[in-house]
Amino acid sequence: MTPSVGRIVHYVSYGTPGGEFTSRCRAAIVTDVGFENRLGLAVLNPTGMFFHSLAEGGCLHHDGDGKGTYPGGTWHWPERV
Repeated sequence: MTPSVGRIVHYVSYGTPGGEFTSRCRAAIVTDVGFENRLGLAVLNPTGMFFHSLAEGGCLHHDGDGKGTYPGGTWHWPERV
């Protein structure tokens, strides 16, 4: 699939060092598309929105490790259920 503005993807949050918040998938709307699947995103969190602009580096795509684990700060396509 090719990412485009307005599509829904999953953004993986970093979590906190102390473990108060774990790394989790969050819904995100694509706001900008760069090279090599780097995206600008508007991330929808339960406590508010987070904007990760392409001008500030954007977010890289990651296919995961095959076990459903993705590194924080990356995006991936939502899993089919």
